Amino acid sequence: MSDYILDVRGLSGGYDTTQIFSDISLQIAEGESIGIFGPNGHGKTTFLKTLSGLIDPWAGDIFFSGQRMNREGERGSRRWRNFNYDAVTRRRIDPKAVARAGLIHVQQGNLLFPELTVDETLSIATTAAHGRKGWSLPEVHALFPRLHERGSHKIRFLSGGERQMVSMAAGLMAAPKLLILDEPTLGLSPKVRQELCDAILSVRKLGLPIVLIDQDVAFLEQIIDTLYLFDHGRFSGRMEKEEMPDHQTLMEMLFGEAH
Repeated sequence: MSDYILDVRGLSGGYDTTQIFSDISLQIAEGESIGIFGPNGHGKTTFLKTLSGLIDPWAGDIFFSGQRMNREGERGSRRWRNFNYDAVTRRRIDPKAVARAGLIHVQQGNLLFPELTVDETLSIATTAAHGRKGWSLPEVHALFPRLHERGSHKIRFLSGGERQMVSMAAGLMAAPKLLILDEPTLGLSPKVRQELCDAILSVRKLGLPIVLIDQDVAFLEQIIDTLYLFDHGRFSGRMEKEEMPDHQTLMEMLFGEAH
């Protein structure tokens, strides 16, 4: 039995005929959390979507909690004219199976159903737990008191920060064994950003492993054990928490001194 909760081997992927990342290997031990730092548009989000099954991998292997998540082998060609690959080929990974296994992905952006209330959204989230014990409604209310006040409000009437709180609360109620957070504080005001940062830190202190993308190095340093630099569709560096430099130095490592 592997000691890794997530074991990614030679993973490649992208959209349609455009490859975004290639030959990525990543191992995360039980109880470990990692951060991914890099420029926008270089494939970080696409990589995470592939891990959680939202996008089919092109090649490579994803093992989670000792279970293979994707079919073996490389995907077929999409290059033939007038040929709909997806119509005749079943998906190489099932996102429902990934969620049921406990790999829960809180995506970047506002992807909630706007006409549902906060309480309705959170009640649906528990169906992904698949028999595992996730966070209860009182527990997420304690983490995000504002959600208790907004329980009967439709998602479309919430602020951006409140919607992000709902997204993260839903992820916790899905009983994650590993929680992926893709830039959870992007675009938020400093006050709300700090609220989200404090909440994520509280979750991490409870021992839940996290994969976190964020542009705030000081925040990453509080959460993670290991930082990976992501550049042009690949990992270009790896460092332990105690080796992490400041934001300026990381930017120079990625772009050079004249960035």
